[in-house]
Amino acid sequence: MIYMAEPKRASRKRTKKTKISDIDRQISILLDTGKVVLGYNKSIKDLLLGETKLVIYAHNIQPERKKDLLYYAELGDIKAVEYPGTSLALGKLCGKLFPVTIISVKDLGEAEF
Repeated sequence: MIYMAEPKRASRKRTKKTKISDIDRQISILLDTGKVVLGYNKSIKDLLLGETKLVIYAHNIQPERKKDLLYYAELGDIKAVEYPGTSLALGKLCGKLFPVTIISVKDLGEAEF
């Protein structure tokens, strides 16, 4: 009599349900419906030209860059919002495989900040 080994069952990995924060939801809406520019250099350029309506920056931005960004935002009377996560998390939220330190918003679309 020949016995055949039973195939191993694939174990299901349990995924942790993460709660999407309000700012993550608003950034997702912003990326879908609005116009944004990613990156420090382009964002500063748009701030100086007055083409930006809102600036979102990551929590772990370099202190010197944060100081410059907030200074230029204050000069142009532009709202600056700090994202509570890291630049890697912000990049992942934007659908990029690299860190995104700053998002400069030209058009809010349907997002509410």
